[in-house]
Amino acid sequence: DLNVAHLDADIWNVGAKHLVKSAGTTPQERAAFGKLLDAGYVDAFRHLHPDATGCFSYWSTRSGNQHLNRGLRLDYFLVEPALEPAVADVQIRDDLEGSDHCPVVLTLDTAA
Repeated sequence: DLNVAHLDADIWNVGAKHLVKSAGTTPQERAAFGKLLDAGYVDAFRHLHPDATGCFSYWSTRSGNQHLNRGLRLDYFLVEPALEPAVADVQIRDDLEGSDHCPVVLTLDTAA
C-alpha cells in the first residue's frame, strides 16, 4: 500500500495549492515513487491504461467525494518487469463503497 498519487493524472484537483503539503501528493513522495519505476518496477494499471484519467482508488469521506469522483489513485500493483507480459487486467473497483479506498484487482495470465 503505497498511498502516493504518482502522476498528475492520478489527482482530480492537480492544480490545488495544498497538494504540495498533503500526504500522498508531496513532491518528495511522488519522486520516491518514481524511483521505484526507475528501478524497473512496472505500474500494472498504467501499463494497460497509459492515458487514463479520472481513475481513482481513494476519496475523502467528506462531501461525498466518491460520488463526485473527486479522488486520488493511491493504490497500485507494481510488478517486476518479468511479470509485465502476464498482466491481463487491472480493475479499480470504484463501484464498491464502504471505505475511503476501493479494491484494486490484478489479474495475471498464467499462460503468458
